Amino acid sequence: MLELARESRGLTQTLFAKELGISQAEISKFENGLRVPNELQVRKMASLLRYTDEFFYLEESIRSFGSGCVYHRKRKSATDTKLAQLLANMNVKRIQVKHLLKSVETRNVHSFERLDVDEFKNGPAEVAQAVRALWQLPPGPIRHLIRAIEDAGGIVIACDLGTTKVDALSQWLPGHAPFFLVNNAIPTDRLRFTLAHEVGHIVMHRIPTENMEREADQFAAEFLMPERDIRPHLSYVDIPKLASMKPHWRVAMAALLYRAAELKTIDDRRKSYLWFRMGQAGYRKHEPVEITPEEPSSLRQLLDVHERSLGYRQQDIDRAVFEPNAFQELRGRAGATGLRLLAH
Repeated sequence: MLELARESRGLTQTLFAKELGISQAEISKFENGLRVPNELQVRKMASLLRYTDEFFYLEESIRSFGSGCVYHRKRKSATDTKLAQLLANMNVKRIQVKHLLKSVETRNVHSFERLDVDEFKNGPAEVAQAVRALWQLPPGPIRHLIRAIEDAGGIVIACDLGTTKVDALSQWLPGHAPFFLVNNAIPTDRLRFTLAHEVGHIVMHRIPTENMEREADQFAAEFLMPERDIRPHLSYVDIPKLASMKPHWRVAMAALLYRAAELKTIDDRRKSYLWFRMGQAGYRKHEPVEITPEEPSSLRQLLDVHERSLGYRQQDIDRAVFEPNAFQELRGRAGATGLRLLAH
């Protein structure tokens, strides 16, 4: 827990040891369980890292990338240091949500299920069709993807990740709800594809595979743009048509272009030409036609139930999530509310 708290604040062992006034070697021994800090040291560490003392005595399961429980969508240039901090922050938020959920009764309309991609003849596309059926999604575009994830018991937190190199992280640990941390600095169309990509990981990749990123993209494409529904609309594609389809399907023009090529409604020459024209117009960096943003609601519901039904004050919530002054930050990340949760 000490390592998790330190990494969530973006501190190396060396920097943290300097602030604490002890050696880096001693911090290393604390984190590896070779030495136990005394109560005074714990209080000082808690103060410096801005967590309560109780946080450091929690017994929580922490998983890393490649464990079959934790996934991310990033650019190759993303640094290991930043990824470590984001992973730590996601673990902290997941632990906090878990403790808030202890006091409420959830009423999920649908559910997440693990589906082995190797058991599906048509691979990720067929898995995507199975999840759409499981969640009773109607044909055509998914109007509100975040709501569909939350209806299935997932927790989505959208916030500024402090980098443009990482779009999202996700994890599904035993005994916890599927958890998604997404970068609200990216456009809605990209956020939706990223979330669908992460749902693909959560559902399909309990055991990591060499092709898991490609499989997650294939899942996302079929999940958001089902072949049966979109193929008739992709028989002829040009830039104005891509722009007109974007608000209906709520995906990027680039995603629609790649979908057309994937379904072979256009040939590679046509795809390359349109991709070149989009680059000339500056659409690779910023596409025209804005999509109405989606906001998560699960976290705000949790906070509302604790305040309205359970009588928690801000400081009570801070203590419940082991972080002084956490309430305002959580409120800022919470999004709109629908109050689908009930107090026990």
